[in-house]
Amino acid sequence: MTEKTTSKYERVLCTHCEGAGCIYCEKTGYVLVLAPARRCRHCDGDGCIYCGFTGWAGLKGRYDE
Repeated sequence: MTEKTTSKYERVLCTHCEGAGCIYCEKTGYVLVLAPARRCRHCDGDGCIYCGFTGWAGLKGRYDE
């Protein structure tokens, strides 16, 4: 049985720490966002409460699959 492996999430650089690792990206330097990756419309990628201070829209939540 063939299974398609299409991820609906994309790994992108955390704009808050620019890849250094911080509390917002769980010290990895990267976050998962819904594909295609888009900057947060509220802050234009600078970081705000709407994007979890990562700069990206569609941030994957802890309990999202």
